[in-house]
Amino acid sequence: MNSPRADVVIPELLQGQWTTALICTYGADLTFFETRLLGQLAQIPLRIVLADDGQLSETLAESARTGQRRRLANKAYVAAPVRHPRAAHGKLIALLGPSSGLLVVGSGNLGYEGYAAPGELWHVYAYSDERSEHLQEFASARAHIDGLAQRGVLDPPVVELLQTAWGQSPWIPPAPDSPSALRSSLDDPVIDQLRAEVDGPVDELIAHAPFHDADCAALRALIEQFQPKRTRLLLTDATSADPVSIQNVMRNAPGPVLERVQVKSEPSAYIHAKWVHLIQGDSETLLTGSANLSRTALLRSAMNGNVELSVINHGERGAFDSLYSHLERSKIGDPASLKISYQGAPPGERVEEPHPVLLWSRLDGARLTLAFDRSIPDGTSIVVEDHAGRPLEWTSTEIDGAQVRLALARESADRLAEGGRIQVMLDGDDRQISHSWPYHVAQLRGRLERVGQRDRLQHVGDLPEQDAELYELLQELDATLIIDRASVWRIAKGNEPTPVATDDDGEPSIRLEDLDWTRVRRDHRYGGYFGRSGGPGAAPTDIQVILAAIAGRLGEIGLEAVNPSEAEDELAHEGDTTSSEGDDEREDELEDELLRRRLPVSTRTRMAFDRFSRRYSEALADSGFIEELGPIPAATNAIIFNHLLARLVERSAISPLVALDAQLGTWAFLWGSPDIAGIAEGLDDEAAEVVRQVLREGHAKVATVRGLAAAADGPASGQDVARLRELTQHLLVDEDFSLSPDLLEESVGAAAMASGLLDSLSRAASPQGPTDILDVVVGGLGIARGSAHWRKETVRRARANYDATTLVVTETLPGLTPALATEMLGRVVVAASFAGHPGEYWRIRFEGNGSAVAFWDADAEDGIVMVDGDDEDLDALAVPWPSWMSKVELLREELMQRSHVAASA
Repeated sequence: MNSPRADVVIPELLQGQWTTALICTYGADLTFFETRLLGQLAQIPLRIVLADDGQLSETLAESARTGQRRRLANKAYVAAPVRHPRAAHGKLIALLGPSSGLLVVGSGNLGYEGYAAPGELWHVYAYSDERSEHLQEFASARAHIDGLAQRGVLDPPVVELLQTAWGQSPWIPPAPDSPSALRSSLDDPVIDQLRAEVDGPVDELIAHAPFHDADCAALRALIEQFQPKRTRLLLTDATSADPVSIQNVMRNAPGPVLERVQVKSEPSAYIHAKWVHLIQGDSETLLTGSANLSRTALLRSAMNGNVELSVINHGERGAFDSLYSHLERSKIGDPASLKISYQGAPPGERVEEPHPVLLWSRLDGARLTLAFDRSIPDGTSIVVEDHAGRPLEWTSTEIDGAQVRLALARESADRLAEGGRIQVMLDGDDRQISHSWPYHVAQLRGRLERVGQRDRLQHVGDLPEQDAELYELLQELDATLIIDRASVWRIAKGNEPTPVATDDDGEPSIRLEDLDWTRVRRDHRYGGYFGRSGGPGAAPTDIQVILAAIAGRLGEIGLEAVNPSEAEDELAHEGDTTSSEGDDEREDELEDELLRRRLPVSTRTRMAFDRFSRRYSEALADSGFIEELGPIPAATNAIIFNHLLARLVERSAISPLVALDAQLGTWAFLWGSPDIAGIAEGLDDEAAEVVRQVLREGHAKVATVRGLAAAADGPASGQDVARLRELTQHLLVDEDFSLSPDLLEESVGAAAMASGLLDSLSRAASPQGPTDILDVVVGGLGIARGSAHWRKETVRRARANYDATTLVVTETLPGLTPALATEMLGRVVVAASFAGHPGEYWRIRFEGNGSAVAFWDADAEDGIVMVDGDDEDLDALAVPWPSWMSKVELLREELMQRSHVAASA
C-alpha cells in the first residue's frame, strides 16, 4: 500500500541526475516552471510538459499578447498540448533514468498552488534494482502516455521524443503485466474501475472534490453504485457545487453527513485534492488522483469524457486515517451556509475555427515545418514572423496537404534557432493569424548526448550577462558542489527533506554522525573533486569544467576574455533583469514569499547567492565538516568561491557585505591568518603538496590578490574592515604566500599596472578612519579613544617656521615618562603617514599631563622631550614602521627597477 500524502512539496522532489523529466498536467504555469523548477531540472537533459490543449493554448496566447518570447519553450524543454476533445486532466510527474525512476501521481497542476501549497494529495513511487515493487505503476504511466500517442492527441515531434525517453529507460515495460494501483480513464470510466475493486457491502462512503456537476450526478452515481450505510460529503468554502443539488442528493442518501473541511495549518488554503474513500468491515479502498465529482471525470471514459489518472489503494481498517490528520472537520446542516455555488462546467468540445489553424511547428536546421488542422490550398499566401515581428524569408515552399515546409534563408533560420514564438498569417488576413513555438527536436534530443554535462558551469569564468542565466548557474553550482552539511545530506539521504541549517540554539541540526560519509565518497559529485581517470579523451568532471573555466578567465586578465562555447543558451528567464537592492536582513522571511509573488530576477538572484555564500561561510567555520570533507575538496571549493565571489561583486549580483565576509573567510582558510594556519599546514608532505598543486592550478593566489585589492575600495562593516586590514597585513609578509613583483604583475595582467595594484593592497592594510589611525599611537594605553586628536599649528624654529600637525592627548596619561613619550612620538610619524599629513616635523602634546610635549625635526635631525620639567634632547628617533609597510616599499622599489630596465631596453 502506498498511502497518499498531503505534505509533499513537489520542487523538493525534483532533484537528481535523471535522463527524462515528464510532467502531465491540466493547467501549466510556464513562468513558474521556468523560474522555479527548470533550475532544479538542470541536470536532466530531456524535460517534457504535456498539458491540456485548451489550458496551454490560453497560456501561450497570453504570452503572445504580452510580447513574451518564451525562448526556452520547445527548445530547452517541451511544452506540448494534449489535443483531447474534452479535458486532458490527468496529473503525473515521472523522473526517469537508465535503471531507476521516481513517479508522483496526484491532484496538483503545474504551478505554485498545485506543486508547493497545501491542499493537494500525492502518491510517490520509486523504482530501482533494489526496490522494484512499484514497477507496474511505472508501466501503467507509460501505457497511459503511449495511449495518448496512439489516439493521435500528441504532436508527432512529441511522440518522437517520448520514444527517445522510453529508450533511455529500457526497464519500463510498455504495459503492466499485473494489477497496478495507477489507473487511466483512456479505456474505462474511473467509477467502473473502482467498482471492480470493491467486494461486499460498504459501511461508509466519504467523498471530496472541489468541482461537482450542476446536478451532482457523479455523487448520486457513487451512492447508487456502492449503497453505503453512511454517506459523508466534505465541502470547503470554495467548492464549486449547487447547494440545492447537494441537498437533494444527500437527502436521499443513507446516513447523510455534511462536513466543512479546512487545512489546520492554513485555513485559507484551497483544497484541490479529490478522493473517494470506501470503508468496509475490516478493510478500506481509497480512490485519489485527478478526477473531480463530475460526469466527464468519473462516469465516462476518454471516449466521451476527460482524460483522468487515478490511484486505487486498499488497506486494513484505519489505513487511511492519515488522510484527514491535516484537516479540521466540522459538521454542517445546510450546504448553503457555506455560500458556495456552482461555478460552471469546464470547457467542453473545442470550437472549430472557420479558417486553418496552425497546430504545431518544427525547426530542423533551415527547414521550418508548419502543421495545420486542415489542408492548405495551393497558392495560399503565407507570412511568417519571428517573436519580434520581423518577417522570415525562405527560398522554397512545399505544401503537402495540411503541412507546409519552408526552406529558410540562413539568416532567418539563425534567428529562429535562438528560440521563441513565430506568428503565421494566411492570405494577408489578420483573422487567420496563429502563434506557435517551434519544436527544436534535434536540440532537445541532443541534450541526451551530453548527459552529465552542465550548460552553465562553463560560464563560471566569465559570468552570464543575464541575471536569469546567472540564477541558473547558481542552481547548477548548488547541485555540483559539496559545500556544507546540507549538500552532504542530499547525497546521503536521497529524497528525505533536508533539515534546516541550524536549530534554535544555533547548533547544526544535521549531525555528522547522521551522515553516511562512505556513501558520499562513492558519489560521483565527491569523486569529481579528484578528477577522472580514463586516459585521453575522457570527459571532464563538472568540477574540472568549473576549474578550467576559472583558470581560463584568470589567464586572460588584461586581454579580451574568451567566452566558453555557448553550447545551448537555454536557462534564461523571461522577466525583469534590473537590479534591486532589497533588505538582506529580511531575506529568510522573503524566501517563503518567492513562490507567491514575482520578484525581479535580479533580486531573486542576489538573495539566492547571498544564502549560498552564507552557507559556504558557515561551513568554513565548521571544523568537523571540513575534516570529514577532506583537504582537496575543501581547497577546491575555496578556489571556486574565491573567484566566484569577486565576479559576483563586479556584477552587483551579491550583497557586498555578504561577499566580503565569505571572501575573508576563504582567504584565511587558504593562506592562514595571524591566528590560524592555512589549509596546507598540518598535512603530511604528500597531502600538502597535492593541495598546493590544486591551489596553483586554480590560480588561487592571483584571485586572492585581486580580491584583496578590490576589497580595499569596497563597502565594509567595521568588523570586516579590521579583518581585511589584519589579513592583508599578514599576507603581505607571509613567507608561504610570498607576494612578489611577478605575482603582482600576473594578478593585474600588465607590468605597468602592478604599482597601482600594490597601492590598493597598501590601502587595504592601512588603518583608514581617524579612530583607527589614532589607535596606532594611543592604542593599548588605557585611555579613551576620544582623548586624542590632530591640531594644525605653526611652529617657530631657528631654521624655519613649520606648519605642523600636532597630535594632542587631552586625557592624563598615568606613568608618562620621557621614554614612553619618545616611543609615542615615533608612532606619531607612522600615524601621520596614514592620515596623509605631510612634513618633516612631528609633534605630540600631552595636555592632560600639563605642559608635557615631544617633537622631532627630521630636517635638523634633532628633537626634544619635556615631561614634568625633565627635558631630554633627541638626536635620533626610532620610527616603528610596520613590517608590512617595509615589504610594500621593497616591492615598490623592485617594480620601479623593472620599469627602468624595461624603459631602457
